[in-house]
Amino acid sequence: MSKIMFDTIEEVESYMLSIPKFGTVGRSAANFNLDRMKEFCETMGNPQERVPMIHVAGTNGKGTTCQMLASVYQEAGYRVGLYTSPHLVDVRERFRINGEWITDSYFLEFFQEYGEFILSRKVTFFELTTAIAFWYYERQDVDLAVIETGLGGRLDATNVIDPLVSVITSVGMDHTDILGDSIAKIAEEKAGIIKNNRPIVVGRLDKEAVSVINDIAEKKGANVHHATKLNPEYENDNFILHVESGKVSINAEGRKQIDAINVAVSWCVRELLQAEFEVSEASFIAGIEKMDSRIGYHAHFYKIHPVNKWYFDGAHNVESVIELIKELKRIAPPQKWRVILSFMDDKLRQEISNLWNEFPNLMIYQQEGDRAASVEKMKSYFPKAEVVTSEQAIQYFGAEDKKTELVIFSGSFYFYKTVRNWMGTEAYNHT
Repeated sequence: MSKIMFDTIEEVESYMLSIPKFGTVGRSAANFNLDRMKEFCETMGNPQERVPMIHVAGTNGKGTTCQMLASVYQEAGYRVGLYTSPHLVDVRERFRINGEWITDSYFLEFFQEYGEFILSRKVTFFELTTAIAFWYYERQDVDLAVIETGLGGRLDATNVIDPLVSVITSVGMDHTDILGDSIAKIAEEKAGIIKNNRPIVVGRLDKEAVSVINDIAEKKGANVHHATKLNPEYENDNFILHVESGKVSINAEGRKQIDAINVAVSWCVRELLQAEFEVSEASFIAGIEKMDSRIGYHAHFYKIHPVNKWYFDGAHNVESVIELIKELKRIAPPQKWRVILSFMDDKLRQEISNLWNEFPNLMIYQQEGDRAASVEKMKSYFPKAEVVTSEQAIQYFGAEDKKTELVIFSGSFYFYKTVRNWMGTEAYNHT
């Protein structure tokens, strides 16, 4: 391949910024066909075939589950690759090995090697990042890679792998314009990651989703393992799993109650891979408890300010908003919270606004990009909300008398970088 198209990391960064992203423009940035991704992998020599992988899909909980699994296997002494999306402040976040981001030198090397293919085939942003992950983890000789789907499963660019185990954390009504307008249709798309004779672990699903997944798994000879069999609970700021040897208790500080099922999913994966990738019970517990310190910032009820009780959560569909609001009410009643919301246009719907409108102290912020919901549209859903600009937010949250407020920022993962900068913290510091 040509070595002349990308001479510097600045040229690489400029090109990546120029590619339309799903978070900015929506489905026009995606390609729901695996042919080009398969061709890309073949051009690279199919590195994904030489790395043992875990494949994770789901409407909610997939990112958290991926991070849990990566931390657990790192704790057990393995060299673990973690590929997630979207990134919050820097594209390098998507590619981690034992918590560390990919370096500029590897980025540049990849583009110098495959620049001609990238340009001639006009690969999408997600196809490109997925290819980088496969190449990087094989080049770095990781023991195991945890791979998160971008959207759906069946036609997701990651679905060219043959993982040791597949995971579906949840099935809810999200991306209905792409995945289908019913739980059954969405479950079928997510079940597209099930592979012949490979086990599948599922989280808490409704009967309709379970039925669809069971049917597809049976046709493929894939055994289905239900994490609910562990009766995961949240008690006294601990997650409790009921396993064969008794109760397993894990500190749940900084986690939402809903994460109990994601812990159970992770335990089931551990059980299935125990012969090949041994993890002790102590390593599992420590891996879950150390997840935040290893991964750095995230968008799942993350305490975004080091001192103040200000949190960020990227909840953007009905199910995830319901769970987030349960968590907020557990801490304090709605009138005690200040809620700052920013949405993508396709995520703003009446059911979500009804949930948030019971909170009296609402603010709304318009993000940049064609996909962002306008102030006018958000105001129609939140008529009592105060509109805030970045300048006003920086001034507001810098005020001394606001530091004792309980604050939640939510509505979109893509809101994170803006909020991080409002806090006066260094957005690119991932430690």
